[in-house]
Amino acid sequence: MNLDSASYKVEDGEGLRRVMHVQVPATVLQQEFLARLGALRRRTRIRGFRPGKAPIKLIRQRYGQDVWNELTRETIERSFREGAQNRKLRVVGGGEVKTSQAREGADLEYEATFDVLPDIEFNRLDELAYEQPQVEISERDVDRTIERLRRRDAQWEDVDRPAREGDRMVANLRVSRRRQTVDAGEIKEAPLMLGETRLMPQLEERLVGLSAARKKKFRLKMPADYPDEALRGKRVLYEVEVVSVSEPALPDLDEEFIGKLGVESGSIEELRSNVRATLERELRSVCEEHKRQALFDQLLSANPGLTPRTLVDQEVEQARAAMRPPPPPPDPDGDEDTPEPPELPEELPGMRAAAEQRVRLQLLINELAAREEIAADDQKLREQLQVLAAGAPDPEAAFAELAGNRELVGNLRARMREEQVLEWLYENAAVTPRPMAFDEFMEPMPPVLSGGTAQ
Repeated sequence: MNLDSASYKVEDGEGLRRVMHVQVPATVLQQEFLARLGALRRRTRIRGFRPGKAPIKLIRQRYGQDVWNELTRETIERSFREGAQNRKLRVVGGGEVKTSQAREGADLEYEATFDVLPDIEFNRLDELAYEQPQVEISERDVDRTIERLRRRDAQWEDVDRPAREGDRMVANLRVSRRRQTVDAGEIKEAPLMLGETRLMPQLEERLVGLSAARKKKFRLKMPADYPDEALRGKRVLYEVEVVSVSEPALPDLDEEFIGKLGVESGSIEELRSNVRATLERELRSVCEEHKRQALFDQLLSANPGLTPRTLVDQEVEQARAAMRPPPPPPDPDGDEDTPEPPELPEELPGMRAAAEQRVRLQLLINELAAREEIAADDQKLREQLQVLAAGAPDPEAAFAELAGNRELVGNLRARMREEQVLEWLYENAAVTPRPMAFDEFMEPMPPVLSGGTAQ
């Protein structure tokens, strides 16, 4: 079927949205329709007629509508594809098609609404900079880790004194603004560890010194990066009721305790060696993530731009699906119907903005990989598949099955390409060393919900 006589008109919508109006002449459709009926007649056997000799009118009566529907669908798909290719439109997804009722003898007219990929011109790639953390693991770091292991196995004993650093406080918390409790702002019997930097310093300062049964109210200013935009930089009221204060009774660092940590010999030297090896692995992982975040953040900030709504919507739906609670277990007696799967949670504040950032970053990674001809190495891909298949009863059969999984292979290639783009950014960045203490570099950021600035 020749679609050269089809007409196209493309209109710009909001952002990267486009609307393509297409009209295919009736003569083109009619010619193809009759050709398909003729081909169908030649291979169809109908009782009472020799093979391929049934009247075309009978073929049309029996199969005409199905042939026409299939022709219409294929014409829309092909004309849309050719129209986009001829206009160099990089279409995201299949688009949404609205068509008038296609009937024999009339032109086929439809409009397709779709998103396109943005044109990307990179900015400031020559200005990339990265402070390379230089971190040494000291004996003190090993001591601190062993101390945390002891605290993890501690027996907590209630005390009748003001709370101090190292204690565990259980408290009822309520956070409100203008006499209204904020979202997720009321927690009963929240366990609060004092002195472990899990709380914002200003909040912890207000809790230290309180004893069981004490109540206290104070105001804090919420941080500028608080997830709920409505509360960023706002003053809120904290109401605290202390339920209990307890201190840890640490286990002795003896052979029995060391054995519980997986060191069968009970040797303190072997324990320290194992702890150091674990810290080194964690350090390598955090260093890699630090590099990833620093360089990708620069790539994003230097190259803002539009993101296709279709991809952002898909990313949001994936985030919502990941939050879906597990379905209830089926009735073991089979007396009840299979429970319905839980509904997807509502879209949370900030979820769409985060999705836009992830989509934009992936577009930049893909474009940079194409520009620099960065592609996943087939041999490394094969090695990764072999690692995944190694634990199966039949590794060769498992490898063949994994290699045939197009989705898995595509995801692995994308991950490898991302790693290679990250290395390209690192190699082209101005890298300067930054000496840091281990605990300073590894310390996790405190939860935003529990913090603020004292007012």
